[in-house]
Amino acid sequence: MPAAKIDWILIKKYGPEPIGAVGFIGNDAAVVIGFYDDRDGNKDGEVSAGEWIAAKLSPISYEGSAVVEVAKQAVHNPLVTQRDPTFRSMANTLFMSFARGMIIDGIYASYFKRGVSMTGGGIAKRVTDGMVKEFVVKKGFETAVKEIFMTAADR
Repeated sequence: MPAAKIDWILIKKYGPEPIGAVGFIGNDAAVVIGFYDDRDGNKDGEVSAGEWIAAKLSPISYEGSAVVEVAKQAVHNPLVTQRDPTFRSMANTLFMSFARGMIIDGIYASYFKRGVSMTGGGIAKRVTDGMVKEFVVKKGFETAVKEIFMTAADR
């Protein structure tokens, strides 16, 4: 039986605003979400024409880079690594593959559309529709995460 909810820890990098979050089911990091588009180099929430062109012309793919950045930053957050000591391995796997586990579909979008309260590292944020740009789900947690999202969306 899956846990009733996902506990979130917000991840910051340079400033006071979080760049994403890590979601836990029990003590297992199950979801990593990014709040910024892969092409948003300066993290201002908008992809400028210059950023779009740079990403388009780059010989290196930017796809999945926002989530990877969140995961790599989260390995420096003791709230994450003490709760799930295997998270560093997950972050390294994401970095090596730049892979996305799941695309946001109607089920997941409806969960985030309702708004999700997140806390961690002395900050709290209500994440609402349009803030989550991409996410990955840890292998083996797809069913549990989907059930939690579906239950939350039905409320």
